[in-house]
Amino acid sequence: MADVRKELNFCKKTSVPVLGIVENMSGLQMRVSDLSFFRDGSGSDNGDTITSNSNDCTNDVLALLKEKCPEVLSMVAATDVFPSSGGGPRGMAEKFNVPYLGKLPLDPNLLKACEEGTSFVDKYPSSPATSPLNNIVDKLILALPVEDGDEEENDAMKTD
Repeated sequence: MADVRKELNFCKKTSVPVLGIVENMSGLQMRVSDLSFFRDGSGSDNGDTITSNSNDCTNDVLALLKEKCPEVLSMVAATDVFPSSGGGPRGMAEKFNVPYLGKLPLDPNLLKACEEGTSFVDKYPSSPATSPLNNIVDKLILALPVEDGDEEENDAMKTD
C-alpha cells in the first residue's frame, strides 16, 4: 500500500490520470476438495504453522468428508491472507479521489494461465478470480477513451 500511495502522489503531482485501484491478492478462495490438511507432529499446541514435523492427512480428511458430509467438498473455503487496515485499498482510493475497481483474490489458476500464455477467463470460467477480473476489466473499458479507427465505416453504421 505504501508503494501505491507513493505512485498516486506522483501521478497527482505530474497530472497523470489514474484509472483506478485494484485490491490484488484480496483473499484466497479454494474448493474444500482442493485444500491440503496437516496434523502438527511437533507435539506443540500451536497448529498454525506447517513444519517438517507436520503430517499430511489430506487423504484421510477428504475421505472422511466424502463419507460423512460430501456436500462440504464442493464448498469454497475463503480466508483473508493479507487483512487490510485503515480502510485498505478502498479507503486509499477515496482519499486520493480515484475509482476503486474491486478485489482480485489470489487464484492459482490465474498464475497457471499466465505461465501458459492462455486466456484465464476462457480456460477457467468457474475459477474464483474469473468474475472479479471480468468486472474490473469492464470498469476499465468504460473508463478508457474509445478511439474510432475508421470514421467512414462508423458513419455508415449509424445510417443503417
